[in-house]
Amino acid sequence: MNCEKLSPRQLWVAVLTGGLSAGAAAAGRADWRWLLLAAARGAAGGWLLLRRVGWSPLHPALRILYAGWAAVLMADVLSRTAGRIQQAAGKEGPMGWLLVLLALPLAWMGWGKAAAFFRAAEIFWLALLATAGAVFLLGLPRVDWGWAMVPGGGWKESLAAGGLTMSTGLFVLPHLYKVEAGQRQDSRGLVWLGALGAASAGLALLTAGLLHPHTAARLDAPFFTAAGLLGDSARLEGLISALWLLSDLTLAGLLAWCWGEERQPALAALAALALALTGVLERLPRELLCLGCLGLALLTAALPPGQNK
Repeated sequence: MNCEKLSPRQLWVAVLTGGLSAGAAAAGRADWRWLLLAAARGAAGGWLLLRRVGWSPLHPALRILYAGWAAVLMADVLSRTAGRIQQAAGKEGPMGWLLVLLALPLAWMGWGKAAAFFRAAEIFWLALLATAGAVFLLGLPRVDWGWAMVPGGGWKESLAAGGLTMSTGLFVLPHLYKVEAGQRQDSRGLVWLGALGAASAGLALLTAGLLHPHTAARLDAPFFTAAGLLGDSARLEGLISALWLLSDLTLAGLLAWCWGEERQPALAALAALALALTGVLERLPRELLCLGCLGLALLTAALPPGQNK
């Protein structure tokens, strides 16, 4: 199969950058201790899948399943991102136009080359790293550690949120065969995956310590509300929410490229938009989304990898 070669760093940077979109959504909804456990389990599962799949293409049947579930997860990303933007603007009502505006850059990115998207993810990563670093530097001195130690969220909800975050690494598997043979190293990928889990747990701890878990559970986007407290202004909440769009778009783009090359990611963005406009994703429990990813992981381990052409 002729394709543009990718570097392993590009792939793992996309996993960490995109995974923080789900990590921020979990903060305030999940307990940071359960998220650490999910991070350890996710890293162990990643090691097993890398040993199983290696650097080969996925089984043909798996490619279809990955594409289908990626569209569902993309629709979820579009829905919750549009809801967050609407909340930051202080407005209520239909989100259709916001969903369209979010899907347009995804369709545009999907019209180009995969390598161009993954190079853009490296740039997004630098901006998101600076944003997250500033939030931690400003937030940790203000954390009430008594609040942070209060249990927040049930263990099922927390493990599901952590599992969904770590499942971002699943959707890099369809691209591994595009990496040059001399650059293939499993250990670096697992370090990036572990860093994603640790950073997501850190966001949850920070949110609990700034808001108290019981207060955070009643808010729509508790992590961004907590970030607004750092500047004593809603403007900082809106700014961080806007910058976090880089993470949301990276996650959605990573999912879209599971559809393949040749304009297919643009079609994936349109399919996800159509699904998000129905509003059905708002009624699906997070546990179901996590179980879908778990099913994909089990099938990936069970089915033999495909062959390089």
